Amino acid sequence: MPHRLSFTRLSFEAQPLVFLTSAFIGGLLLASGSSVSLRAWMIAAVALLVIALLCRIVRADERMVAVLLLAGCAAGGGMLWRLNEAGVSNNSVRRLIEHNELSVTEPVELWGTLTTAPELAPDRLYLSIEVEKVSSLMKDLTASGRVQIVVSFNDAEARREYDALALDYGTRIRVLANLMNPHGYRNPGAPNFDEMLEFRGYDASASIKSPLLIERLSDENPLTRAGHFERLLAHLRAHAITTILRSFKQPTAGILAAALFGSRHFLSRDTAEAFREGGTFHLLVISGLHVALIAWVVLLLTKWLSGFRLLRYALVMALMWSYALMVGAQPSITRAVVMLNLVIVAQLIFRASIGANTLAATALALLAWQPRDLFNASFHLSFLTVLMIVAAAVPLMTRLKHIGAWQPSALTPYPPRVPVPVRWFAEVIFWNEAAFQQEMKLAPIHYRLEKAHAARWLSSSRAGRGAQWCLASVTGTLAITISVQVGLLPLMIAHFHRVSLVAPLANVFGSLLMFALMIVGGAYLFIYVFSAGLALKLAGVINALGWLTARAANPLSQWRGAILRVPDYSAMTARILYLLYFLLILLLIVALNQWNPLAKKEKVKSARMDIARRALVCASAGLLVALLVILAWHPFAHQYEAGQLSVTFLDVGQGDAIFISFPRGATMLLDSGGHLPMPQSGDADNADEIFIEDRVGIAEAAVAPFLWNRGIKRLDLIALSHSDTDHSGGFVELARSFGIGAALVGMIPAADHQFEPLQQALEKAHVPLQIVQRGNGFELDGVRVEALAPFSDETDAPRYSNNQSLVLRLTYGSRTFLFTGDIERKVEEQLLAAGENLRADVLKVAHHGSRTSSTEEFLRSVAPQYAVISVAAPSPFGHPHPEVMERLLHLKATTNARILQTSACGAITISTDGRDLKVGTLVRCEAAGQAGDKVLRSSGER
Repeated sequence: MPHRLSFTRLSFEAQPLVFLTSAFIGGLLLASGSSVSLRAWMIAAVALLVIALLCRIVRADERMVAVLLLAGCAAGGGMLWRLNEAGVSNNSVRRLIEHNELSVTEPVELWGTLTTAPELAPDRLYLSIEVEKVSSLMKDLTASGRVQIVVSFNDAEARREYDALALDYGTRIRVLANLMNPHGYRNPGAPNFDEMLEFRGYDASASIKSPLLIERLSDENPLTRAGHFERLLAHLRAHAITTILRSFKQPTAGILAAALFGSRHFLSRDTAEAFREGGTFHLLVISGLHVALIAWVVLLLTKWLSGFRLLRYALVMALMWSYALMVGAQPSITRAVVMLNLVIVAQLIFRASIGANTLAATALALLAWQPRDLFNASFHLSFLTVLMIVAAAVPLMTRLKHIGAWQPSALTPYPPRVPVPVRWFAEVIFWNEAAFQQEMKLAPIHYRLEKAHAARWLSSSRAGRGAQWCLASVTGTLAITISVQVGLLPLMIAHFHRVSLVAPLANVFGSLLMFALMIVGGAYLFIYVFSAGLALKLAGVINALGWLTARAANPLSQWRGAILRVPDYSAMTARILYLLYFLLILLLIVALNQWNPLAKKEKVKSARMDIARRALVCASAGLLVALLVILAWHPFAHQYEAGQLSVTFLDVGQGDAIFISFPRGATMLLDSGGHLPMPQSGDADNADEIFIEDRVGIAEAAVAPFLWNRGIKRLDLIALSHSDTDHSGGFVELARSFGIGAALVGMIPAADHQFEPLQQALEKAHVPLQIVQRGNGFELDGVRVEALAPFSDETDAPRYSNNQSLVLRLTYGSRTFLFTGDIERKVEEQLLAAGENLRADVLKVAHHGSRTSSTEEFLRSVAPQYAVISVAAPSPFGHPHPEVMERLLHLKATTNARILQTSACGAITISTDGRDLKVGTLVRCEAAGQAGDKVLRSSGER
């Protein structure tokens, strides 16, 4: 072969760091799941490494030395895990919350120092403070750790009040804030926000309603004196983002702020969703591709300034570390910069850069610094992406290049042994006929080579060679994107439940346009420093390029089957499928890197072995494709209890979302929780000027994860009690992610702006809309579903009111569930006056426990065994109201009713076979007013 391939054979001698890092990771995993002490791990690590060194000195068997080194690295991993755990102070904010020293229901005073410059968003800003003291419930506590504080701007005056504080990196402040719920939404399958916050380096998050609750103390602290460089970087980033927002329109401004400086607060919802649907959202997240592009541009520029390689590389390394600090040292950025440094150092000492070994060295360095990143989804995605590039895409393209450019030589005397189509394609994109003819003119021996006619024709002219370069670039991009998409498929399903079938092709156009936009955007900022007027003349062209970048994947993603939303598998099924999937990928990677198309033809006696290897590779590839289809299509039935009517009141904060599973597997979602983002700028009459920030909605955060956890990808029915966004907001997202059989509503007002987004989403998804009013009913899987309200179709009403809520009653056997939406006293009195038998075993307390609902007469008529309140803690409206709780507790005294709140219990599931009732809660909790009762978890009652 003319050159050694970029990925060598997997052996301890060739790539030792792959094995040592694997052993180190094994040690981290063992320590995380065991109780072995720090001292034991330390003794084991030192002893094993010393013995390995002694064995090496006395020239013992190399295999024994390797085993000792691997064991020593594993023990070192365990030691670092224990050291990392020991480094968490008992007075950290996280520990204080865990030990109930601090409460999310009480205001807390925090003293600390800003560790970054304030991060601006459209209607708020983020402060990151290193805490030194906290005060809560009339007690002062010494504390440590980092807290992220969200400061909301209600109006321009609040923004001016904040500006008057002149907060900056290193400023010491005192704030009065409310700690946010560290658990997020407590439903099965919902993401753990507390864990996500910890991976970002924070102990907790808090919110402030007004800048008046911030007091600036001083700038005289060690952080200010030592952090001049970090403060300068923060100022540069803030100034650059401000310049981008002032110079460009959406979506260009949001894309450049995200791709160049890591600020995704100015991405519009439509722009971000377009990238997600095209499978190109990763282009908006600063990662290895962005770092590599920026480093490449810097290398080209520095080449004009100096030919001294050491100086150029040192400058690139310094600039890239500064850039990483400026945009936030997230795992993807840090990994990319560390790897870039290793590659540069390898080139400086004239060593070939071996992809897998370099990646292993990067992982070892980052995990040694922060062991908990081993369980960080961002870390997994980042490293698996690079692994698929260096272990699959790059070796494949290298071999194609060798095949296409083959000429006989002492090292490669034999033609490539590949199928004719592969050889033809490789020659078309890599053969250089002009260079070959020039070589023949100077060579003492002349010969002809049989090459593809298209390859010879293309490479004979400069224009043809340009076309070849474009074809090679597209092929390389496809190889990278397909490799990455295939490698990440299980992680994309497990973390995002999203599979984009058009992502490989969309990434070809999207990446080219994105990198072009980044280059011209960076050039614009550079020119702006010297001449704002000259730079502004380029703004129109850059805006057009940004618009094209945002919509590049639209023709592909608009195809109905382009995006698949995939639910979870059962735990055992997922383990089996994912393990087999990754084993097959590993087998194919090994086979690819063992493949040498230019090797000498094997002898006849080895032909059988060659056939067996090819058959194994073909079988593995076929099985991998079959698994890929199974994983993406998810042909398995969803989970449900046969013969049981199961009702789950989901934790959606301040809102309602109730999932109903019928006895034979039919599904229904009554309300969806959530608040639709409101326009943050512009005129509502001009849709092009409206900016709605891309933020995680209630459906993606709370409702959809629960449905995916149950293996559900289709809802037979959805029902909307009324259009208030805390009941309907999530349906807009759910309509894009799940199949829906039909939608039930109590009425459709003539002009309800809150209902319009949902109506449009249902029309786009071709979901029939059915009006259900008092007197309507149907039977589903043996369950009788009846509408008790609304009483009339008030189509002239300008919008839904609480009293127009859809009230449903479900009856199965001798058990009844009553869902009351947000009805108030008026409808309760109407129901009582109608002589309706309202007796129910389970009552969804109306309007989250508002004082305008749940009258004593109504509660006495229903007489439930369980009264469920769907509410946030703390509730922004003070729900449930003390008067309502008093009525409910009075009911408990007479009927022994149990009062459950989603804010305390998380998801509450009540199921019945028509006779018995079973109650289960996600979080161990006590029914309100039931301190002496047992915890309601999977308890059965007659």
